[in-house]
Amino acid sequence: MLKRTLLLLFTTIIYSQTFAQKAKVTAKLNFTGTIGNYPIEMSLQLNNYSDSVSGTYYYIKSGKENYIYLSGTLKDGDLVLTESTYNVKKRKFEDTGYFRLAYVGQTILNGSWQKDRKTADPAKTLTTKLKSRELLDSFNPLGFDFIMSKNKANYENITENAARYFTLLSLRINVNKSSRWILSDFDKYDLVKDEVELEDVNFDGYLDIKVPIYFPDMAKNDYSYVYFIHDTKTKGFRKSERLNELGVVSFDPVKKEVEKMDADGSGNEGTAYYKWFNGKLLITKEIRVYEDDTYVHYDEYKIENGKSVKAKSYKKKG
Repeated sequence: MLKRTLLLLFTTIIYSQTFAQKAKVTAKLNFTGTIGNYPIEMSLQLNNYSDSVSGTYYYIKSGKENYIYLSGTLKDGDLVLTESTYNVKKRKFEDTGYFRLAYVGQTILNGSWQKDRKTADPAKTLTTKLKSRELLDSFNPLGFDFIMSKNKANYENITENAARYFTLLSLRINVNKSSRWILSDFDKYDLVKDEVELEDVNFDGYLDIKVPIYFPDMAKNDYSYVYFIHDTKTKGFRKSERLNELGVVSFDPVKKEVEKMDADGSGNEGTAYYKWFNGKLLITKEIRVYEDDTYVHYDEYKIENGKSVKAKSYKKKG
């Protein structure tokens, strides 16, 4: 009787530490099109817990380095955005234009851009037409429920900072309260909050899953991701060990390129560029600078038999 009582007590303690929580889901969507006659690329972040929208856009002619900030709301298919740029002389951000767009069929943004919010002057209004790079009409997981089954972080020699986070047991992706997928390949040292991100990381048009994980005891690089790629053949998700190794990277949907930056804080910095080849993420180029070195160093790679092979190394004056 005593053993049974202790077993029930132990089971109660275990299950009291485990709970399910609906995640905050943010999707990064990319649009291509025109403002008037000017080609642009736009990136927006939408979520399932707020009407707020943020993002950037840039004119193709100016290059992606000269991006413009966006903020606004999406309500009942109406997207209203304010753009802002930094005024160097005044040392502050200023509003420089406004978008009023209809979000049609999850793939099209149609409407206008105008210089002044208050005026309807046709000379200051440009027709805007944008199309999503993602195939949201075929598969839009932003409309699903992501349920995180979590435990309060508790492992040997855990620090006070880490104990404020959670370990993820599983991630259930529900449609109409019914589980469509269950992801469970998580490490007990992967500390999470209540966030899930969606982004097309392999540029096939389908949104993939990124779960942010945190390292609260580290002074730098205090977060990373666990990546799951949508598999068009199985209609499921598979863990990407390669992306998990790289950690925090950026994805360029125009060039279909993955960028990984690193820096040690002492002047040694680098950027590595990767592309997908038959499902493999392979390095194609690397640029590095070193402390007390006036040259910029370049390595270029070619793909042979499914592997990256260094083809050329050179340096240029920085």
